[in-house]
Amino acid sequence: MKVKVSLLYSLKDPAGRNMASEISERMGEQFNLGDKSVELISFEREILYVKSCDELGVSDFDYVVALSRHSGTPHRPILTAHVPGNFGQAKYGGEHFKLGIAIPSLMKEYLLAASKRVAGTGYSVGFEPTHHGPTIEKPLAFLEIGCDETAWNDPNGIEIAVESVMEALENWTIGKYVPAIAFGGPHVNDHFTKVELTTEYAIGHAARKLDAGWVDKTMVKQAIERNGEPPKVAIVDNKGLRGEDRERIESALREIGLKAIRVKRLLREGSEAEKAQGGKEEEV
Repeated sequence: MKVKVSLLYSLKDPAGRNMASEISERMGEQFNLGDKSVELISFEREILYVKSCDELGVSDFDYVVALSRHSGTPHRPILTAHVPGNFGQAKYGGEHFKLGIAIPSLMKEYLLAASKRVAGTGYSVGFEPTHHGPTIEKPLAFLEIGCDETAWNDPNGIEIAVESVMEALENWTIGKYVPAIAFGGPHVNDHFTKVELTTEYAIGHAARKLDAGWVDKTMVKQAIERNGEPPKVAIVDNKGLRGEDRERIESALREIGLKAIRVKRLLREGSEAEKAQGGKEEEV
């Protein structure tokens, strides 16, 4: 049985429209990629503020991918991926203290695919934390290009985004990576981006430093339950958290029984292992 995937975009979103138009020209409105049946679905209003799958017209799909613009930080051309939801107050859609259902492995595939295409283009890639709406009852990932109108309408950037979406969908397999959740750091966290690009871990939900004050045991449990793929570890940017927030979050993780890994240690060990492997190959 094929997995049904909706590529959802808002007619009010120039980046989403441009990405959808390029995909339609290449593949049509409906197409198959391996074991995935994919369909482009347009929506007249902003996606962030809807309340249900029925409202979006995606009730018959297994997974939803929002083709979207990114705005704000880091104020330079970038391709990003994130889960919708709110660890705290819902300022831009969704519900207070309600997280969406993540698709960690697909977001990782998008960032990996984009990272192969951005050299020399002025674009970078970035993993984003969980933020804004909607919080519907379907696994949903935002795959984005930003940060401004120039990027949203840039044919070269749109081509990179579209090719990355297509490659991500084709390569995406549940169980290919080790699922994780994450805590700490700025909105676009370079450490978590590096985890996505260089390690076996695929991060779903992530709470940035700005939202960490809301994160208690209940929210940690919700992040685990709605990660889409049950997390094996929690990756903590301990330097990117206030002391009281870090202690509360790590205490909750211990009580729940989910292993916490410090992100710098994870990246350092990964780098050391890579060097060791390289040394062994040279010796052979």
